[in-house]
Amino acid sequence: MSGVASQVLRRLKVAEVSSKIFGNAFNPTGERTGNYILRQNFRGENMVRYYPSQLDRNMVKVPRLSRLVGEKLYDIDEIDRLNAIDKRRARGKGAPKKGEGKRAAMAKKKKK
Repeated sequence: MSGVASQVLRRLKVAEVSSKIFGNAFNPTGERTGNYILRQNFRGENMVRYYPSQLDRNMVKVPRLSRLVGEKLYDIDEIDRLNAIDKRRARGKGAPKKGEGKRAAMAKKKKK
């Protein structure tokens, strides 16, 4: 028995020395340490550069920008969206008015 125990201890010592030499984490019990996260490069600065700030995003919005500039600016995407909604309503495909949807219709049927 003592021969097997000494071999195990020797292997642990070799693993410990090896981890010091090669800069690896020595973890003989196999517990989760989060070391892989600490080894990753820090991404904070890159994320800040990639995503625009809140102020930049607010400046892009046309209604807010038009108030700041002082003249009427038109958002082409919003105009297209409103025109598409009007076309759908003209064909009877638009969203129902409040209180006239499927749920309200079912509730009216139950009351009768």
